[in-house]
Amino acid sequence: MKYFEIRSDLKDDNRLYGVILYDEKLNQYITELPDDLEFKDAPLLLDSAIERGQCTVSPYVTKLWLNERIIPEDRQNIGMILREAGLEEYDAHQLLVISDGRCAQDDFYLKPIPAKNMPIDISNRLKKRIEDFVLLTNMRLLVFFHNKEVKLCDLNSLADKYPWLEYLPINDTYYYSIKPLIAGYGVAWDDERQIPCEELYESGVLLPLTYDDFKEFVNQRTISTSEVCEILGSTRQNVNDLVKRDRLHPIKAMEVTKLFLKAEIESRL
Repeated sequence: MKYFEIRSDLKDDNRLYGVILYDEKLNQYITELPDDLEFKDAPLLLDSAIERGQCTVSPYVTKLWLNERIIPEDRQNIGMILREAGLEEYDAHQLLVISDGRCAQDDFYLKPIPAKNMPIDISNRLKKRIEDFVLLTNMRLLVFFHNKEVKLCDLNSLADKYPWLEYLPINDTYYYSIKPLIAGYGVAWDDERQIPCEELYESGVLLPLTYDDFKEFVNQRTISTSEVCEILGSTRQNVNDLVKRDRLHPIKAMEVTKLFLKAEIESRL
């Protein structure tokens, strides 16, 4: 993860306008705005988060803002620009870094910083990032946060703010296509349908459960096809036949093996 402060070139302006986080593996950006940044002072586009009462700017909006500060790949003299920048091929992020993210339309630029220099208000906010999650039926989301809290979120409760949520159950494939946002900043179904971690944290109901509890359950109470064969004294062929006849119910099927709940296998003994 790399971090960049948003600063201004204006004389005597030492304010922090935000911190952009860049995940190199996902090639995604997200922006955190200071708690005290006002709507009128925020960079255009990034101010949309403040208008909604939020301090986190989604990857989608952050990328829109950054795209205005990156030389496009189809620029007429792009070959010469890449040679002058010492790049063998087009690399949007490297061009952004080389130019300090400057843009002719405003006075903002990007300044790289180490993680230890993260402002306290933003650092505290990061503790509410999502470590993992499980999408359940009936529009429920079980969320494990970095601060070790586990919350059950009813997505229906957020429908007033995110009207598109009511359409999620229509298509199971799309419903379960949920994926994490960069660095646990939320969940998303696509670039425009996203819910930030703060929304889930505030709306969720705290459960007396930890992420380690959940992992321990998976470790102790799920077993592979080979383990099922050993417990039942059966062959893999017989186990597959039981599955086909709906007598056994794997919770996950993979190319080489399947996973079963140990309780169901034990109940057959």
